[in-house]
Amino acid sequence: MAGKSLGILGGTFDPIHMGHLRMAEHVFQSMDLEKIIFIPAYVPPHKLGQDFAPAQARYAMTELAVADNPHFIVSDMELKRSGVSYTIDTIRQLHKLYADKKLHFIIGADSVAQLHTWHNIEEMLELTRFVAVWRPGYEDAMDELVRHLGEGAKQRVLLLDTPVYDISSTEIRTRIRQGASLAGFVPKAVENYIYEHGLYGCKVGDKK
Repeated sequence: MAGKSLGILGGTFDPIHMGHLRMAEHVFQSMDLEKIIFIPAYVPPHKLGQDFAPAQARYAMTELAVADNPHFIVSDMELKRSGVSYTIDTIRQLHKLYADKKLHFIIGADSVAQLHTWHNIEEMLELTRFVAVWRPGYEDAMDELVRHLGEGAKQRVLLLDTPVYDISSTEIRTRIRQGASLAGFVPKAVENYIYEHGLYGCKVGDKK
Protein backbone atom coordinates (compact mmCIF):
# COMPACT_ATOMS: atom_id res chain seq x y z
CA MET A 1 0.00 0.00 0.00
CA ALA A 2 1.34 3.44 -0.89
CA GLY A 3 2.61 5.32 2.12
CA LYS A 4 3.54 2.18 4.05
CA SER A 5 6.84 1.19 2.42
CA LEU A 6 10.23 2.84 2.28
CA GLY A 7 13.09 2.17 -0.09
CA ILE A 8 16.61 2.22 1.31
CA LEU A 9 19.54 2.91 -1.01
CA GLY A 10 22.93 2.75 0.63
CA GLY A 11 26.21 3.29 -1.12
CA THR A 12 29.53 5.05 -1.24
CA PHE A 13 28.15 7.58 -3.76
CA ASP A 14 31.65 8.55 -4.80
CA PRO A 15 30.18 10.49 -6.51
CA ILE A 16 26.44 9.95 -6.82
CA HIS A 17 25.42 9.95 -10.49
CA MET A 18 22.47 9.86 -12.87
CA GLY A 19 22.48 6.07 -12.91
CA HIS A 20 21.78 6.02 -9.15
CA LEU A 21 18.99 8.57 -9.52
CA ARG A 22 17.28 6.98 -12.51
CA MET A 23 17.45 3.52 -10.96
CA ALA A 24 15.99 4.85 -7.69
CA GLU A 25 13.18 6.57 -9.58
CA HIS A 26 12.38 3.33 -11.40
CA VAL A 27 12.23 1.41 -8.10
CA PHE A 28 10.13 4.15 -6.50
CA GLN A 29 7.55 4.00 -9.28
CA SER A 30 7.55 0.22 -9.67
CA MET A 31 7.23 -0.51 -5.94
CA ASP A 32 4.78 2.34 -5.20
CA LEU A 33 6.96 3.51 -2.32
CA GLU A 34 6.41 6.46 -0.02
CA LYS A 35 10.06 7.61 -0.02
CA ILE A 36 13.52 6.42 -0.87
CA ILE A 37 16.20 7.14 1.72
CA PHE A 38 19.73 7.54 0.37
CA ILE A 39 22.34 6.61 2.97
CA PRO A 40 25.98 7.44 2.17
CA ALA A 41 28.37 5.03 3.87
CA TYR A 42 31.05 6.36 6.20
CA VAL A 43 33.49 3.51 5.51
CA PRO A 44 32.00 0.69 3.40
CA PRO A 45 33.23 -2.71 4.72
CA HIS A 46 33.90 -3.96 1.17
CA LYS A 47 36.09 -0.92 0.43
CA LEU A 48 38.38 -0.88 3.44
CA GLY A 49 41.78 0.47 2.50
CA GLN A 50 40.53 2.21 -0.63
CA ASP A 51 40.62 5.94 -1.21
CA PHE A 52 37.38 7.84 -1.63
CA ALA A 53 36.15 11.38 -1.16
CA PRO A 54 35.53 12.53 2.44
CA ALA A 55 32.25 11.30 3.88
CA GLN A 56 30.89 14.81 4.37
CA ALA A 57 31.59 15.65 0.72
CA ARG A 58 29.82 12.51 -0.48
CA TYR A 59 26.89 13.33 1.78
CA ALA A 60 26.73 16.91 0.50
CA MET A 61 26.79 15.74 -3.14
CA THR A 62 23.98 13.27 -2.42
CA GLU A 63 21.87 16.02 -0.86
CA LEU A 64 22.44 18.23 -3.89
CA ALA A 65 21.55 15.40 -6.26
CA VAL A 66 18.15 14.69 -4.66
CA ALA A 67 17.21 18.25 -3.72
CA ASP A 68 14.63 18.62 -6.50
CA ASN A 69 12.95 15.26 -5.90
CA PRO A 70 10.28 15.35 -3.16
CA HIS A 71 10.25 11.59 -2.62
CA PHE A 72 14.03 11.26 -2.20
CA ILE A 73 15.67 12.08 1.14
CA VAL A 74 19.19 11.66 2.53
CA SER A 75 20.18 10.29 5.93
CA ASP A 76 23.49 10.89 7.68
CA MET A 77 23.03 8.05 10.18
CA GLU A 78 26.10 6.14 8.99
CA LEU A 79 28.22 9.27 9.09
CA LYS A 80 27.09 9.94 12.66
CA ARG A 81 27.99 6.39 13.69
CA SER A 82 31.39 6.71 11.96
CA GLY A 83 33.59 3.63 11.71
CA VAL A 84 32.82 0.79 9.31
CA SER A 85 29.27 1.05 7.94
CA TYR A 86 27.71 -2.38 8.46
CA THR A 87 24.31 -2.61 6.82
CA ILE A 88 22.79 -4.57 9.72
CA ASP A 89 23.38 -1.61 12.08
CA THR A 90 21.61 0.70 9.63
CA ILE A 91 18.69 -1.69 9.18
CA ARG A 92 18.25 -2.07 12.95
CA GLN A 93 18.22 1.71 13.37
CA LEU A 94 15.75 2.19 10.51
CA HIS A 95 13.52 -0.58 11.87
CA LYS A 96 13.24 1.34 15.14
CA LEU A 97 12.73 4.73 13.48
CA TYR A 98 10.07 3.45 11.07
CA ALA A 99 8.46 0.64 13.04
CA ASP A 100 5.18 1.08 11.14
CA LYS A 101 6.81 0.87 7.70
CA LYS A 102 7.94 -1.97 5.51
CA LEU A 103 11.58 -1.58 4.53
CA HIS A 104 12.89 -2.45 1.06
CA PHE A 105 16.67 -2.45 0.80
CA ILE A 106 17.79 -1.81 -2.78
CA ILE A 107 20.82 -3.71 -4.07
CA GLY A 108 22.43 -4.45 -7.41
CA ALA A 109 22.00 -7.78 -9.15
CA ASP A 110 25.68 -8.51 -8.53
CA SER A 111 25.10 -8.42 -4.76
CA VAL A 112 22.48 -11.19 -4.66
CA ALA A 113 24.99 -14.04 -4.94
CA GLN A 114 27.11 -12.39 -2.22
CA LEU A 115 24.37 -11.82 0.36
CA HIS A 116 25.47 -14.85 2.36
CA THR A 117 28.74 -13.02 3.11
CA TRP A 118 27.00 -9.97 4.59
CA HIS A 119 27.32 -9.40 8.32
CA ASN A 120 24.27 -10.86 10.16
CA ILE A 121 22.42 -11.55 6.91
CA GLU A 122 19.86 -13.87 8.57
CA GLU A 123 18.67 -11.05 10.82
CA MET A 124 18.62 -8.65 7.88
CA LEU A 125 16.35 -10.99 5.92
CA GLU A 126 13.91 -10.86 8.84
CA LEU A 127 13.93 -7.06 9.17
CA THR A 128 13.87 -6.01 5.52
CA ARG A 129 13.06 -7.22 2.04
CA PHE A 130 15.76 -6.88 -0.58
CA VAL A 131 14.94 -5.41 -3.98
CA ALA A 132 17.55 -6.46 -6.51
CA VAL A 133 17.68 -4.26 -9.60
CA TRP A 134 18.03 -6.93 -12.24
CA ARG A 135 20.03 -6.97 -15.44
CA PRO A 136 21.32 -9.65 -17.83
CA GLY A 137 24.31 -11.70 -16.78
CA TYR A 138 23.23 -12.59 -13.25
CA GLU A 139 20.73 -15.36 -13.96
CA ASP A 140 22.46 -17.78 -11.56
CA ALA A 141 22.53 -15.38 -8.61
CA MET A 142 19.32 -16.68 -7.04
CA ASP A 143 20.61 -20.26 -7.22
CA GLU A 144 23.71 -19.12 -5.34
CA LEU A 145 21.51 -17.36 -2.77
CA VAL A 146 19.47 -20.51 -2.15
CA ARG A 147 22.56 -22.70 -2.00
CA HIS A 148 23.95 -20.65 0.89
CA LEU A 149 20.84 -19.37 2.68
CA GLY A 150 18.08 -21.84 1.81
CA GLU A 151 14.80 -21.65 -0.08
CA GLY A 152 13.27 -19.25 2.44
CA ALA A 153 15.70 -16.51 1.41
CA LYS A 154 14.05 -16.35 -2.02
CA GLN A 155 10.89 -14.98 -0.41
CA ARG A 156 12.85 -12.03 0.96
CA VAL A 157 14.57 -11.03 -2.29
CA LEU A 158 12.57 -9.46 -5.11
CA LEU A 159 14.09 -9.36 -8.58
CA LEU A 160 13.00 -6.16 -10.30
CA ASP A 161 13.63 -5.74 -14.01
CA THR A 162 15.34 -2.39 -14.37
CA PRO A 163 16.63 -0.47 -17.40
CA VAL A 164 20.40 -0.59 -17.72
CA TYR A 165 22.03 2.72 -16.80
CA ASP A 166 25.59 2.34 -17.99
CA ILE A 167 27.23 4.89 -15.72
CA SER A 168 29.74 4.22 -12.96
CA SER A 169 31.41 6.37 -10.34
CA THR A 170 34.76 4.98 -11.49
CA GLU A 171 34.11 6.23 -15.01
CA ILE A 172 33.15 9.66 -13.69
CA ARG A 173 36.32 9.96 -11.62
CA THR A 174 38.34 9.00 -14.70
CA ARG A 175 36.57 11.63 -16.80
CA ILE A 176 37.36 14.28 -14.19
CA ARG A 177 41.06 13.39 -14.24
CA GLN A 178 40.99 13.53 -18.04
CA GLY A 179 39.18 16.87 -18.11
CA ALA A 180 36.23 15.34 -20.00
CA SER A 181 32.66 16.64 -19.79
CA LEU A 182 30.37 15.35 -17.03
CA ALA A 183 27.19 16.38 -18.87
CA GLY A 184 24.61 13.63 -18.49
CA PHE A 185 26.70 11.79 -15.90
CA VAL A 186 25.97 13.78 -12.74
CA PRO A 187 23.49 16.53 -11.85
CA LYS A 188 24.83 20.03 -12.52
CA ALA A 189 24.88 20.87 -8.82
CA VAL A 190 27.07 17.83 -8.14
CA GLU A 191 29.44 18.76 -10.96
CA ASN A 192 29.75 22.27 -9.56
CA TYR A 193 30.46 20.91 -6.07
CA ILE A 194 33.22 18.62 -7.36
CA TYR A 195 35.05 21.48 -9.06
CA GLU A 196 34.42 23.97 -6.27
CA HIS A 197 36.00 21.57 -3.76
CA GLY A 198 38.77 20.10 -5.91
CA LEU A 199 37.61 16.48 -5.62
CA TYR A 200 38.96 13.47 -7.53
CA GLY A 201 42.21 15.06 -8.58
CA CYS A 202 40.83 18.21 -10.17
CA LYS A 203 41.97 21.64 -9.10
CA VAL A 204 39.55 24.18 -7.72
CA GLY A 205 38.32 26.24 -10.65
CA ASP A 206 39.41 23.67 -13.27
CA LYS A 207 35.92 23.43 -14.72
CA LYS A 208 35.73 24.93 -18.19
